Amino acid sequence: MAPPPRTKSRSEYSSGGAVISVRDGVPSVAMIATRGRTRWGLPKGAVAPGETSEAAALREVFEETGVEAQIVKPLDTIEYFFRASDTLIRKRVDFYLMLHTGGELKPQLSEVDDVEWVELNEAIRRASFASEKKLLEAAQQELDALTKQPSRASS
Repeated sequence: MAPPPRTKSRSEYSSGGAVISVRDGVPSVAMIATRGRTRWGLPKGAVAPGETSEAAALREVFEETGVEAQIVKPLDTIEYFFRASDTLIRKRVDFYLMLHTGGELKPQLSEVDDVEWVELNEAIRRASFASEKKLLEAAQQELDALTKQPSRASS
């Protein structure tokens, strides 16, 4: 009897971001759609050799969505496994909280099906993966903390 085939494995490292734009006082996040607009998530992509995680996140956000952003702070690093043919892939993705600084939404059609500004509350519901729902919840908590003004004593 032949031994079972060996499973190939490799690691991948990516970066991405939750880009926030406040419109009429309501925070929205740039979300990308893939798989025929059935999967919604945050823009992300591979960190190139010699590139920092932050630079890759900003580049990937711009490439996939057309928007420019600045990093406010790291949100989290998620890790997951998936199979591609006979290879088991361990993927690690650094995500950053970002603020929209310019550019207009324009999907990179070679990589994504669509891109939309989605109100943050709706984005949490729409995100296809639990790990990205948690990232968006963390982004919401960070924004709440950043926007809380010291209360003024009323007279």
